[in-house]
Formats: sequence, C-alpha cells, structure tokens
Amino acid sequence: MRIKLLIAVLSLAQAFAFVTLVSAAVAQTATPAGTDKQAAADKPAMSKKPRAAPAEEAPKGVSIAEKAQKCLLLDDNNDRVTCYDAAVKPQPTRNPVIKGIRDCAHVADIDDRLACFDNFANQIPKFTH
Repeated sequence: MRIKLLIAVLSLAQAFAFVTLVSAAVAQTATPAGTDKQAAADKPAMSKKPRAAPAEEAPKGVSIAEKAQKCLLLDDNNDRVTCYDAAVKPQPTRNPVIKGIRDCAHVADIDDRLACFDNFANQIPKFTH
C-alpha cells in the first residue's frame, strides 16, 4: 500500500514539474504585446505589387471557373491575360492539345491564349450566388 501511495505521489510531482516546464517554455516563445508593432516599424516598407486582376484577390477555395468569369469583366486585354495567368499558371508547349480551360495555359502566343481563355470562360454557366 505504501509503495502504491509513493508511486502516485511521485507521478503527481513529476506531472506538476512537466506542466510547469511546458508553461514556462510557452511563455518564453510568446511575443509581448508591444513588440509586434515595433518589429513592423523596424522593417523597411516593401513596395506592393499592383494587383492586375480580380482572380488574384480570390480566396483559395474559389474554382478556376469563377476566377475565369471574373477575368471576363476586365476590358483591357493585357489585364485580362494577366488575370487568366493568375488563375491558371502559363506553361507554354509547342503543340498543345486543348480540351479544357487548363489546357489554355499551354498556348504560347498571348493573343491565342487570351482567345482560348475567353472561349472557355464564355461557355461556363453563370453562378448565381
């Protein structure tokens, strides 16, 4: 009986020491409240890249079809190609076989790639949400 009691007391003491060490380690890794603002002030201001298209603003859960439809709203062809390229990364090849909107990324010529994307984006049914 004494041995079981001794084991229980030692186990509790060891568990308490472990919890104390873990909480001390967490307290050391947490940043104080004022240092985030100070660290941000110390960093040089980065030049922001201008956003050319609504497809770049879309969250990760947005489908390629929705991104392509947003690109159709842009009037300037250069902005629209940039928007499509943001939705589907360009990977030019010599003789691409085009079966879907993702295959438009393989078209090397910018005007042909724009026409390919526009064709598929116009065929997508409009979303109502």
